[in-house]
Amino acid sequence: MRVPVGMPLRESEAIVLRTTRLGEADKIVSLLTRQWGRLRAVAAGARRPKSRWGALFEPMTHLRAWIFERENRDLLRMNSADLIESFFDMQKEYRIQVATNYLGEVTERLLPEREANERAFRLLVAVLKGLKVSGEVNRPLGYFDYWMLKLGGFLPDFERCHNCGRDMGQGAFYGPGSEGLVCRDCKPPAAASPLPKNDLRTMALACSQPLDKWLRTQRVGDSIRVRLFLEEVIRTHAERELVTVGMLKEEG
Repeated sequence: MRVPVGMPLRESEAIVLRTTRLGEADKIVSLLTRQWGRLRAVAAGARRPKSRWGALFEPMTHLRAWIFERENRDLLRMNSADLIESFFDMQKEYRIQVATNYLGEVTERLLPEREANERAFRLLVAVLKGLKVSGEVNRPLGYFDYWMLKLGGFLPDFERCHNCGRDMGQGAFYGPGSEGLVCRDCKPPAAASPLPKNDLRTMALACSQPLDKWLRTQRVGDSIRVRLFLEEVIRTHAERELVTVGMLKEEG
């Protein structure tokens, strides 16, 4: 396809976050690209029964996309795409599907459009591979939450109270809308059960290594309590309810 003058063609690896309908035949594809961050592009004819795009735009598909800008328009236009890796089959299991929906929703809420963030892209790919290989939800999502907050500059201090700055002792607390952990003296009325300091240190240590290495190690304890806290911090910074958080809780 010939690219019009003044509309540069862009090539990048990308992960499909979600799609929405556009008219009777097209789709708007929300992508996290390796080179240019989060983008939205129109895929012409993607809703037609015999579309040339096939299943390329299933959520969380890893592809190589060729996209060009359209003059004076916010939406880009998808020129072509090649499959790198599909994560579709693993989503036949409902809890994995919910987990991948969560990844897409958080990525869209926390990352601004058209701001390059290669580390976030590599994180998303690593977490998808972790879900695919292990079939486990908790540790991949905990790893994702930890690093999304760290990359955004929102990761709370695990050692000192967010309010008074003192050491939190052996247990830390948080409540709805929390941006950080607080000590027993500063805990809010609606505080959740205390998070043991050892659990927090274990999570920080685990997330200091590649996810695939953590998943290969013998599972010691359960990091779900720390993950739920990190989800609460993400909800706070997203500044709106995340639909998938409730779905994850229903799944346990």
